[in-house]
Amino acid sequence: MKKSLLLLAIIAALFCSTIVKAQLLGNNERYSQYSNHINVGIDGFYNMNPGSKTYKPGVGASLKYQYDVTQNLGLTLGVGYFVIPANTTVSRVAALRQDLKLMPLRLGAKAYFLPEFYLGGEVGVAYADPYIDARTKSHFSKFLAPSVGYETNHLDFSFRYENVNHQDDYVSFIALRIAYTFNF
Repeated sequence: MKKSLLLLAIIAALFCSTIVKAQLLGNNERYSQYSNHINVGIDGFYNMNPGSKTYKPGVGASLKYQYDVTQNLGLTLGVGYFVIPANTTVSRVAALRQDLKLMPLRLGAKAYFLPEFYLGGEVGVAYADPYIDARTKSHFSKFLAPSVGYETNHLDFSFRYENVNHQDDYVSFIALRIAYTFNF
């Protein structure tokens, strides 16, 4: 019973906040004019696990399509190519002595809590070379990436946590993305 009341209170609070926000903020020009967006970005990565010294900071490029379902919600589809160099002096495991190349295919969403600020999340599949899991030597891994970002009419800045895993083996990063958006 308490959980049901708490859930109802949360739903009511969210509903009321969207009504108030709509009255205060009015129309955002970007969302009233365009519903399709393609952005091209560069990504920077810093390894968090396994061991922060296993990989050096990496770079990559990504392409993302976004369809705005409502003024406050956009659905995304993205691809990318990321290279994270191995720190060969630290890694003793053969698979971790090679540069990690990731090619993710992602589905996600962006929820705008202010006209320019959003919370995002993406899930998908990543092709990893070399493999993430040394036992199965599988190159395909699951991908999870929550993010927070700031977006203007043509620029998109986001900060995210990325986790690429296959069964019990995983690699996680923090990443910064800067992208240019084409609206149509």
